[in-house]
Amino acid sequence: MTLADNALTTVERLKQFNGIAEADASQDFKLGFLIDSASQEIENVLGRKLKKSQYTEKVKGNNRLTIQVKNYPLLEVDSIKINGSLVNESDYAYDESGIIEGIRPWGASGLHYGISNFMVQQSKNIEIAYTAGYVLPKDETEEESRTLPYDIEAALFSMINGAMALTDGAAGLKSFAISDVRWEWDKDYMRSILPSLMQHRAVRV
Repeated sequence: MTLADNALTTVERLKQFNGIAEADASQDFKLGFLIDSASQEIENVLGRKLKKSQYTEKVKGNNRLTIQVKNYPLLEVDSIKINGSLVNESDYAYDESGIIEGIRPWGASGLHYGISNFMVQQSKNIEIAYTAGYVLPKDETEEESRTLPYDIEAALFSMINGAMALTDGAAGLKSFAISDVRWEWDKDYMRSILPSLMQHRAVRV
């Protein structure tokens, strides 16, 4: 089974973690499916993509000096356009958190109303092309080591083992529907998993 592009571990690593012989392929499809679905759920919890990739995002100008992209760690800003016009690289700086600081406010664009000329409808007038994310275990090479935090992978293993424990009637998942990949976690079980994940959620500016 070919894993999804955003899979946060590999079948081989999951087998090693659970003490399953590498030559035992009897559960490979189930393990791969659970890796894909749990990886997607973690991205849903964090509200961002984790794989190192190039992204293009449109955001609203806010008339402040800082704007923020959705995905991080922000590794490189390729270009920024405001209303279609390219912004000079010397006019902004950025950090891994995804915050981009300009030398002047990021102007908003939209429809104005009334005597006060109040803007009631704002458009996403800023387009940002950038590279962000982690090198996932499956994408690691000799030239580029994995950068995905180990506690995220550990949370993934815990989620998957909770799903697999259903067959033994153990605690973990409250319900699991393969038809729509719906995860409903028991609150007590998730209490040990969520803290390590939530520290990877960004504070939005």
